[in-house]
Amino acid sequence: MDKTTASPANDNPIQRGVETAGAALHSGIDKVADPARSAVERASSAAHQGIDKLAGTASGVADRFADQTRRITEAPAHALEASKSWVQEKPLEAVGAALAIGFILGRLTAR
Repeated sequence: MDKTTASPANDNPIQRGVETAGAALHSGIDKVADPARSAVERASSAAHQGIDKLAGTASGVADRFADQTRRITEAPAHALEASKSWVQEKPLEAVGAALAIGFILGRLTAR
């Protein structure tokens, strides 16, 4: 019998051994890869949640900062408006307060 025209690959013990070894290696790789894939997915999910939480916190801080900045920039206008309304409501007290403040500043700068 000629070896080139021999039986199919299923009858070849070496070929069967190679196929069995290949299948075992594939199975081993899958057994190692599945837990690793799961761990990577959990780590990825945790990282995404951390980033989302950080972004939410940063957004809240930015909103509070913008609110405080707006209040600070509006404060002089509010103080001026309050001063105007106080002078209009109580002009004699305003003149007296201005004289008292002027007297105190004059005494402080005269030394």
